[in-house]
Amino acid sequence: MKRIVKSALVAAALALPVGAEEPVDLDVVNRIRDEGFNRSQVMDVMRHLTDGIGPRLTGTPAMLEANNWTRDKLTEWGLEDSRLEGFEFGYGWTGERSEVFMTSPRRTQLYALPLAWHPGTEGVIEGEVVHAPIRSKKDFKKWEGKLEGKIVFVSRVPSQKPPANEVFIRRDDESLAKTETFSVPEGDPDQRGFDGWVRYKSFFYELEQFLSEQGAIAMVRRSPRKAMLIEATSYQYKEGESAKIPGIGLSHEHYVRAVRVMDEGDAVRMSIDVDATFYTEDTKSYSTLADIPGKGRRPGVVLAGAHLDSWYVGDGAADNAAGVAVVMEAVRILKAIGVEPERTIRVGLWGGEEQGYYGSQQYVLDHLVERPENTDEKLKYMSSYEKHYNQFPMTLKPEFDRFSAYFNLDNGSGKIRGVYAERNSAVVPIFNAWLKPFHDLGAKTVTLNTTGGTDHEVFDDVGLPGFQFIQDPLDYGTQLHHSQIDTLGHTYEKDLKQAAVIMASFLYHAAMRDENLPRKPSPTARPDEEEAAEDE
Repeated sequence: MKRIVKSALVAAALALPVGAEEPVDLDVVNRIRDEGFNRSQVMDVMRHLTDGIGPRLTGTPAMLEANNWTRDKLTEWGLEDSRLEGFEFGYGWTGERSEVFMTSPRRTQLYALPLAWHPGTEGVIEGEVVHAPIRSKKDFKKWEGKLEGKIVFVSRVPSQKPPANEVFIRRDDESLAKTETFSVPEGDPDQRGFDGWVRYKSFFYELEQFLSEQGAIAMVRRSPRKAMLIEATSYQYKEGESAKIPGIGLSHEHYVRAVRVMDEGDAVRMSIDVDATFYTEDTKSYSTLADIPGKGRRPGVVLAGAHLDSWYVGDGAADNAAGVAVVMEAVRILKAIGVEPERTIRVGLWGGEEQGYYGSQQYVLDHLVERPENTDEKLKYMSSYEKHYNQFPMTLKPEFDRFSAYFNLDNGSGKIRGVYAERNSAVVPIFNAWLKPFHDLGAKTVTLNTTGGTDHEVFDDVGLPGFQFIQDPLDYGTQLHHSQIDTLGHTYEKDLKQAAVIMASFLYHAAMRDENLPRKPSPTARPDEEEAAEDE
């Protein structure tokens, strides 16, 4: 069985002739800078999404409130066809209250938060703690018959290392030069990364099911960060696959102390009191979309996106109200200065990114391509993206040929320093030209390297130009990412304004080009996959 593909996918747009300069409308750039720097509303959006609505876990009332508010705000700004597009997800969940204590050998309150999608305790539960570091299914056998009635610490204790001295990071010239230098891939790093993600995400289900079957009364994970920062991510949102026992994310310091006390020969007991609510009536969740229409009956499309959902422990400010506010501000700027683009400029504020690109993947399947679903049993806990990833044959929908590019922002609230070209050599001179008016703002790096972990991957996976910007890290990776301090006070107005201005300019110039942005060679099935398909 051969894959189905149109010739337009195979024939990428030609690169610029040698010596040609990509046109840049500096008059429009001036107007974008004036509007974006002097009449910005980016912080108004940030404040409403974070201080107002707060955390936006997929499937929750707060996420739906954010969908509706962003839809209405985009309409207020003059965008057209503002709408919600749904996708099948699973249960919503909120954790309302938690109190966790070590009760023996001395009583002390612990810094802890419930793991997402784990049940409440229905009152206080108390029990003896056992440290059972379980890193894979291979470790299950060792702990069979030893966990009944126990509160199980499942994370290992790493060897002690001094903390990094750099918490707040700006990219310097040396750092950007390293990013720009192309890293030649070895083997198939994309597939290795995918397989590792499948094992990681599936293990959340497998471990909890094992502990439940063994009679454990609760599980406790060590937070991967120190300084009392708590990460409480989990993934058991699928209908019919809910966790049966409470789960706790415990601060690194308190986790390590408890294990140390046990290693010294003293028994440790804990009490846990958690209130949590599941939302099971509607298993759909949503993304928000809106348009600045292009010209003609069937204009092309330039898409800008960021994920609207967040984890629940903080307010989802840097991850990713920042990206949402920048994308929304970029299209507000373009409406405010009255641009009339040749192509439709579309904004997509995705739901379900944190659980596996649900919203952006649904957009691709609804609008751009059809791909078969991988029914391998190992993918039973995975998202739609993972089940369709790299699957063939791929049938293109009419909008595929009209799609020009996708631009994403999802690496915190740091300003833009450049863009990842995703191994697409033909876009490099284009992006260099588009960044030139913003060299004074520190944005000048174009790299052929790839980056991952954002919604642009679902577009790249089907052969369409999808890009994530290079950003200053600030304290996103060191402190904020998925932690309880991801709040508005850790975002920076000047950075967000700069990013919105550059995003607006990229969208405008992509929408006004004579041709779509150049595409890389078409994605193809691996030889072993093609042979397997032909055998069927």
